[in-house]
Order: sequence, then C-alpha cells, then structure tokens
Amino acid sequence: MPDHPSPTLRRMPMKENPFQRIHQRTTPVNVADVLRRAVLDGTLAAGSQLREAHLAADLGVSRAPLREALGMLADEGLVRKVAFKGAFVAEVTAHDIAEIASVRMRVEPYAVELAMPQLASGGRAKLTRALREMECGADEGDISRTIDAHMSFHRTFYELSGHKLLLSMWRTWESQLRLFFADNHRSFADLHDLVDEHERLLSLIDAGNIDTITGEITCQIHGLADRLAASPETRSLRISTTRR
Repeated sequence: MPDHPSPTLRRMPMKENPFQRIHQRTTPVNVADVLRRAVLDGTLAAGSQLREAHLAADLGVSRAPLREALGMLADEGLVRKVAFKGAFVAEVTAHDIAEIASVRMRVEPYAVELAMPQLASGGRAKLTRALREMECGADEGDISRTIDAHMSFHRTFYELSGHKLLLSMWRTWESQLRLFFADNHRSFADLHDLVDEHERLLSLIDAGNIDTITGEITCQIHGLADRLAASPETRSLRISTTRR
C-alpha cells in the first residue's frame, strides 16, 4: 500500500473537521465507536491511511486510546496494519464479495433450517429486534446502524443453528460484508427497501417452508451479486443459484 501524501480523511475544503470531538471520558471503546462509524459511512475511505496525528487532532484525543482503538478495529477486520507504514482502512474487492455470495447461497438456507426449532421457541425475538433496529437506522438515515442491524439479523441464523463450523464461516466473512454494505447500502434509493426485504424473509420463515425460504435468500443474495455483475473483476466468477 503506497504512503499517500494526502491526509487520512476525505478532506473537506480547508480544515473542516468531519468528526465531532469526543467530549465524554475518552476510552479506546469510545474512539473505536467513532472510527467504526466513520469507516462504515464512508467518511474514512477504503484504502486510506489512518494517520495518528491527524486523527488525534480531529477527534481531540491522545494517541494512546487512538492506538488501542485502531487495534480493536484491526481485530474486527475493518483496519489493516502494515509494518513500518501504519494503519489503513481495510479494502474488500468485488471478487471477494462474489465468492462470499456464492458460498452464502449454499449454506445460509441450511443455517436457517437448523435454526428453525430455536426460532420457533423464542429465538425469533432476536430477528425482530434486529429488524426494529434496521428500521430505526433507516428512519434516521443512519447507514452504520442499519449495517449493524443487517449483520445481526443474518448472524442470528448461524448462532442459533448450533453448528460451530457455520458460525465460524460467518465470522470469517462478516467484516468483509460490513465493508461492502457500507457502499452497497448507499445504492438503495431508500434504506426502508432493505427493511422490507428482511420483513418478507421473516414472514417466510414464520410460514416454515424451507424451499420458499431458500428461494428468497437466494434472490436477496443474488441481488447483491447482480450489483457486481458489471465489474470486470468478477466476470469470470460464475455465481450459480442451482441447488445440488
């Protein structure tokens, strides 16, 4: 990754600061929350270098909690640290997401099928909470909150499946999905469209027909793949929806 001469952020004219300074007691968690939101809403662009001096000044914090916060985001996969160069906002390619989509279309319906007994006996509340959070994020135009709820909704299937390998797979690709959805969510004319999609999926889960559920999951994930279809990077990657 080249060391860009430009500042860390997508700088606005002159020295306008895109961050609100942290006035409460400064902790690494507080700083990480602000930076995470900045990554997910695009204030900090993918691939941009996170220069400690600039960030500390913009946030009004010392470097110690900032370094810890960057370490936390690195653990989440949102930041990439490069020896002797520093920290950078992680990047995810169209090819990465197309590969994840090709696997998700196979395994997510299975995760839902395994989770059905738990969903019928109280686990459904986790999905409805995620939906309400997604709706609140949409009402406020809060992309970061919407992404968090979106990820929580789908993570629930893997958590309730009781299948450790499936959950491990989800955790492996969740940070990449977060970065992708930070851009993908902005392609929705209205974030409420995303809420409507997931309300429809939940209603199908309530009905309990796994074939119909599989079809809806495939449709939603394939919609993501269609957004990538024009990318030269993914033209050679076939994403099949054929069930085997």
